[in-house]
This record gives sequence, structure tokens and C-alpha cells, in this order.
Amino acid sequence: MTKNKIRPGPYLFPSPTVLIGANVNGKANFNAIGWVSGLEFGPPLISISSNQQHHNNVGIKENQTFSVNTPSADMVEITDYCGIISGRKEDKSEIFDVFYGDLKTAPMIREAPLNL
Repeated sequence: MTKNKIRPGPYLFPSPTVLIGANVNGKANFNAIGWVSGLEFGPPLISISSNQQHHNNVGIKENQTFSVNTPSADMVEITDYCGIISGRKEDKSEIFDVFYGDLKTAPMIREAPLNL
């Protein structure tokens, strides 16, 4: 899938279920979050609500970065899997084609139509 770089902006309304990506212990990990929202237009700020028990929080705190990947309709099953299975129990680093943008520490999903 070809990716086009667009200007920063609040592209998350209404609030979709997204896949939050973070590097945890050197590996890409993704979990499904149903509560994400834009906080500010300039500079663009995004808020996620992540339970303190989520494995991704370790990587977010360590790297101070995360990605927001909006899945397509055909990704429903794998999105559900990422929301049910913890990265503590299963290695989720190989289930997507992962790439990195400018931040270099926030894994993004190539199959997702929107990556922030």
C-alpha cells in the first residue's frame, strides 16, 4: 500500500477503534483501543485511554512515543485479536507488516489505511 505523507491534523473523529503501536523490549507490539480523541489542532495533540495494565504502556513510557493505526473493515478479526491477547502472553511483532516513520520508535502498520 502506498503511503502519502500529509500535514498534521486531527483525523480521528468520530472515535474509531484503533491499534496502538509501541516498541516493548525491542519488539513492535499492538493493542486495540476504543477511546482515542483529538485534543488540539495546533499543535495536533492526540489522547488515548489505555488501562495501566496494558503491556504497551511499558514501551510508551520507555520511548515516549506510540503510533495510532486506524484499521480497515477487513482488519476486524486481527484488531479483535490484538484487543483480546496481551503482548505479555503472545509476541505480536510479526502479525503486521511494520514500518517506522520520522520518530523511529513508534511501529506503524502498513496494512492500515491511516497511521499517526
